Amino acid sequence: MTGACPGMPHETVLGAKEEGGVVVGISPALNLEEHVEKYHSPTRGYDAIIYTGSGLMGREIENIRSCDVVIFAGGRSGTLGEFAIAYDEGKVIGVLRGSGGIADHLDKIIAMVDKETGARVYYESDPHKLLDVLEAVYRERIFPRHKLLLENHSPDGIYDG
Repeated sequence: MTGACPGMPHETVLGAKEEGGVVVGISPALNLEEHVEKYHSPTRGYDAIIYTGSGLMGREIENIRSCDVVIFAGGRSGTLGEFAIAYDEGKVIGVLRGSGGIADHLDKIIAMVDKETGARVYYESDPHKLLDVLEAVYRERIFPRHKLLLENHSPDGIYDG
């Protein structure tokens, strides 16, 4: 999942597709026309684009809440906003050290915030190592909970009406 914007996020989309991944973009736009004309955002590589109509900052909530693990590389003010949401909501967070922008300052920001949220933040300068660490954390901490939920839940939901 990405914010469906150009630059590093779009390069990530293209890399994920190249490796056979499924990619969903969370657009700030109300529709395709606004996505392309107002936000000058890409359309290539996505399996689905969700148009929130929430603007650049508003779409961050859907973007972060829809993820089990969040990765930060580079970034500016939008990245800072996404980090604040992920950190406050106790997400598993990966930070690519040396990627520039906000990502290179998140350790200082966490120290300044001085708030325990349950978030677990992992730092790595090698993107492959970062992904390996985050995958291991996912398999150890998140997947077992999800598996248990699915095993003990009616896949069609329960209607009490």
